[in-house]
Amino acid sequence: MPYKTEGPYFVNLDAPPAPSRNTPMGREQHWADTSTRGPEPVPAHRRRKRKIRIRPLWIVALALAGWIGWAYTTPGGPSARISNWIDRTRGDIAQASANPDLRRSAKYFNGLYATQRSYPNPSDSAIEAAPDSGFGLGMSFDWCGPRAVVLHALSSGGEVSRLLLDGKDLGNVAARRACPTNLSNPAPWKIPKG
Repeated sequence: MPYKTEGPYFVNLDAPPAPSRNTPMGREQHWADTSTRGPEPVPAHRRRKRKIRIRPLWIVALALAGWIGWAYTTPGGPSARISNWIDRTRGDIAQASANPDLRRSAKYFNGLYATQRSYPNPSDSAIEAAPDSGFGLGMSFDWCGPRAVVLHALSSGGEVSRLLLDGKDLGNVAARRACPTNLSNPAPWKIPKG
């Protein structure tokens, strides 16, 4: 078969490169001179692996977007969730800054309720004379009946009131509050569920 430089059906594997072909010098030299080793072939360029960098700002933005999406599915939307958070924070601050004697007085009155099945109505001097009452300066109480007592004390945030109902401590609310008119729903205090 005669030497054919181009053709649609045949591929010549041992033919020299076509004269019009532009190849790098290193390749031509290696093709032409196989007996002596010329310069070493240049290694292929390796791509450097890129490190994955996670920026904290994107994580915060994604978490905030997720929280806003969740908040819109709840009753009241995001504004209700923020208001609840503020109220809880204020309540926690009031609890932390409340007079420690208030806690002891609540324990004293609940102990009396546990033994007598009702809250007594002693005078202030009788409570102050009791060694374990915890009653100190700036404290007072309102007797709401045999089922409830409201304790008042000064704290760093102002005055707080604590309701004791049927032997349970319903917690503090800000400002001086009188006895609730309805003991089954003693607003602003909340009866715990369960």
